Amino acid sequence: MKTKSNTSLALIAAAILTSLPVTANAGRALEKNVSITALDTRQYQVQLHKQQDDLWMRVRAGFSLTGTQSQEIRQHESNFCKNQQFIDHIVERSQRYLFYILEEVERRRMPAEIALLPIIESEFDPDAYSHKHAAGLWQFVPSTGKAFGLEQNWWHDERRDIIAATQAALDYLQMLHKMFGNWKLALAAYNWGQGSLKKVIDEDHGGNKSVHYQEIGLPAETRNYISKLIAIRNIIANPRRYGIKLKPISNRPYFEQITITQQIDVQLAARLAGISENEFNALNPAYHRPVIKAEDSPRTLLLPVTSIKTFVDNLENYDKSLVSWRIYQVEKTETLQDLSIRYRIPAGKLAAINGIAERAALKKGQKLLVPRDGSSAREVTYLALHQPRPVTKRSSSAAGHVIYTVKKGDTLHDIAKRYGIDVKTIRLWNKGSNQLSIGQKLTLKLAPLPFNNNAHSS
Repeated sequence: MKTKSNTSLALIAAAILTSLPVTANAGRALEKNVSITALDTRQYQVQLHKQQDDLWMRVRAGFSLTGTQSQEIRQHESNFCKNQQFIDHIVERSQRYLFYILEEVERRRMPAEIALLPIIESEFDPDAYSHKHAAGLWQFVPSTGKAFGLEQNWWHDERRDIIAATQAALDYLQMLHKMFGNWKLALAAYNWGQGSLKKVIDEDHGGNKSVHYQEIGLPAETRNYISKLIAIRNIIANPRRYGIKLKPISNRPYFEQITITQQIDVQLAARLAGISENEFNALNPAYHRPVIKAEDSPRTLLLPVTSIKTFVDNLENYDKSLVSWRIYQVEKTETLQDLSIRYRIPAGKLAAINGIAERAALKKGQKLLVPRDGSSAREVTYLALHQPRPVTKRSSSAAGHVIYTVKKGDTLHDIAKRYGIDVKTIRLWNKGSNQLSIGQKLTLKLAPLPFNNNAHSS
């Protein structure tokens, strides 16, 4: 990722959780408190030469596909122009994701039209699911997702993950471009399948990959797929010409990444971040259970830029269990209704949470999520940029301290402004440091903020 400066924050200290074994009576929870260390978050920032106010200006500047007029394209332009509501709907959804996608497209020197492909694939809906079992913004089918390293299991489906699926889709498109030599054929292969496209080019055009896509016997769906993308491209290039009002999108990051290595309820994570559960799920659609499981490997959360500090501050001061669910292993002859009564949860809700039919027969040894007992134990989570850092213990007097790692381009003034403290105080805490060096550790003594139970959207 290209950035104006590398200013990843070193934030509040927190604790690693180890996962506990599953038991037949669900006697143990999904978490246990251990120890303390420091953390970072990852930011996405705009380069100086990209400081247009409206992201659409950047998108237009990157358009590079040629041959953007045909009868099919004009027909799709006409259809889109009759539906301002559809355009508004797409813009509203895309504002969460488009900055990140465009950054990645630009970084790879791909045409900016590629950043618009989720409009055609999913209408920028990360929960989109097709009759062919394709999922997410980029509509990966299970086999292609697996081929490009997208994890798919009971807890998590990376085909819906904003970061992972975008990287996989761009990898795939670049591979197809290298294979077929131009972007329109790459798009055709993305929709129809590389094997199908190669076969028809070999059989009908002697393997000539310079053939125009409109001369190939493509399925109607694939022809329309390319034509629709170009039609949308033309409208965004000149919305006034088509009588369309294109709402501006801010040319700055919508979200930042933060990584957890401990289980946490989706509902609680949203509340700690001060955002609605709908907003949390829109940024983290890959998690399809009510608890985010991080037992096997760290998990990345996306949160609005303005919510990162709120999340970490509230998490540091949260003194209750982070999970309200446990894994239960079904015993012989038990039914969903039995568990519904035992755990005081409607059978329909229990079935939905576990992705099974309400009248489904349970098998001995089957694992289900069920509500857990409350716990007053204090639990906080360990957060890291890419992977768990070595665990270090600190005394209680260090609570509220932040260990900030100096990045390229940092100044004392910038750091002081970011944390709401003055330069002289930072110098005092760090033995009068005036000159900063990359990798230098600075101690920042921040007063802890109390958790506000009402600090979330409804």
